[in-house]
Amino acid sequence: MSYCTIDQAKSAGASGTDTDIQAAIDQAKTTIDQYCRETFEPTNAVLTVYVGDVYGRLPRWAASVTEGTLDVDGFTWYPPTTYPWSYSSVVGGEWLVSADIGSRTVPLAVSRAAARLAAIYSPAPFNGQADAEGNPIGRPPAPTLQDETDPGPPQGKAGGGERTTGDLVADSWLEPYKVNRVMVA
Repeated sequence: MSYCTIDQAKSAGASGTDTDIQAAIDQAKTTIDQYCRETFEPTNAVLTVYVGDVYGRLPRWAASVTEGTLDVDGFTWYPPTTYPWSYSSVVGGEWLVSADIGSRTVPLAVSRAAARLAAIYSPAPFNGQADAEGNPIGRPPAPTLQDETDPGPPQGKAGGGERTTGDLVADSWLEPYKVNRVMVA
């Protein structure tokens, strides 16, 4: 399952064969998954769950689990009681739970970000023409001497370690879907 269609990527500006555009969409999907630390398609994964008093909390939302009982919220998990040891002996333990995680549908903002990133990863060839706003279409064929000697913008940002997809517009569309944020009090 892709986060966007080839037609959506083409309308965002991607060019090339359908195979090239699909490869760019797959690259955009990987970038989005790393940026958001989330997957927007059904995925089988093994999650580590720490069981407290009676139940544990899955670190990711799950649609189903292969063992134990999953509460309707998709996070609360109760260990199975069919094991030979008593239930009280596993309290406070660590469990590996096989679960079906990920969104069932791709949010619209994620589809748009995937199409935009695919267009960046599969640009039109440079031909010296400009779009309606006067911006050149595609990338220039080769860097100039000035491009090679220009130091460019500073790489270290204030705050450091900030996640980015490499495109500020895609970052803003994906911001609500980022997980594992650090809260500052």
